[in-house]
Amino acid sequence: MDHPARLPASLKYFMALACGVVVANLYYCQPLLGRLADAFAVQDTAASWINICCQMGYGLGLLLIVPLGDMMSRRRLLCGMQLAAALALCGAALSKQIGTLYFFSLAIGVATTACQVYIPLAAHLASDEERGKVIGTLMGGLLTGILLSRTLSGFIAELWGWRSMYWLAACMMVVLAIITLRVIPEEEPEFKGSYGSLMHSLLDLMRSQRAVRQSAWMGACLFGALSVFWSTMAFYLEKPPYSYRLSVIGIFGFAGMGGALVSPWIGRAADRKSPLVPMRWGLVAMLAGYLILFKSSSGLYFLLAGIILIDVGMQAAHVPNLTRVSSLVEGARTRLNTIYMTSFFIGGTMGSVLGSYAWSFAGWKGVCLAGLLMVVLGSLPIFSMQRLAARAE
Repeated sequence: MDHPARLPASLKYFMALACGVVVANLYYCQPLLGRLADAFAVQDTAASWINICCQMGYGLGLLLIVPLGDMMSRRRLLCGMQLAAALALCGAALSKQIGTLYFFSLAIGVATTACQVYIPLAAHLASDEERGKVIGTLMGGLLTGILLSRTLSGFIAELWGWRSMYWLAACMMVVLAIITLRVIPEEEPEFKGSYGSLMHSLLDLMRSQRAVRQSAWMGACLFGALSVFWSTMAFYLEKPPYSYRLSVIGIFGFAGMGGALVSPWIGRAADRKSPLVPMRWGLVAMLAGYLILFKSSSGLYFLLAGIILIDVGMQAAHVPNLTRVSSLVEGARTRLNTIYMTSFFIGGTMGSVLGSYAWSFAGWKGVCLAGLLMVVLGSLPIFSMQRLAARAE
């Protein structure tokens, strides 16, 4: 498909909005985990597996479903996935047992990967000169959806109960599918071959592209570091010294809005300069954020400062990392996005698991140590990237 020199602003902002609305499905459960533990009469660790199942499903969808965007119409794929998400959300709302909710949480995660079909589509439609900015805008929408989902979920559950949040989300998915069918342009698939050969090509790309391997490792570790915090936040805030209600816990999603606001700026910086510059600053910000969180029991300012630094740092590293991957092979952008984002959310799942057990065994200090460890591991590829950049110069 011949794409225009510049992506129309209306389509760009619709896709950013759609990314946020879709990805929110993955995070509605996070501020509700304490309430869900009470509702199903289970321990905090068992309730945390609702979030973990969402993350696991997302990883599976990224690996098995999203690559189809290179071999079929992305418009039809998006509509089908959004309707599947609506069905899974209805199933979650009707769940009577924790095991049933685990199953539908997994299904929600799989279908929610529709947001990762929008991103390579936008990268394909954008010109080379604006690709980083466009990806930054979509990532800003994505992060806004993640953060506001927690706030919305807390308020809705406080007013009408946790099931009402899932019903509302299902309705939004149906509306979004209808709009997507009308506004997303049709296109010819770029990959000609079977599903088996499509999946095998992922391995070929992974082997042949060192930059993909480096970026995938960094993305996995840094999103894992972010998930360590957000997967345990509700448990921490509903206990002393804070003892907040659900609606208040949900407001903390706004503390991470800085990351959404800086995403387009970071994308422009990645277009003009080396991606390494914002990536290095992002790593420093995340390390500082976790060090500050060690003191969060001393006052609310420490907690808010830590959240802001971690979320802004995550975006500063993630947007140029993803832009770098999306620019490697033009005809394989969906598959390159699949490799990167599958690793990204495997890291997120591991971070959620690590955070849950760190909380159980060592409390808040254990959570902060786990987050710091993942940031340090994520910084390792930077050194080899700097050596390669120096040689290129």
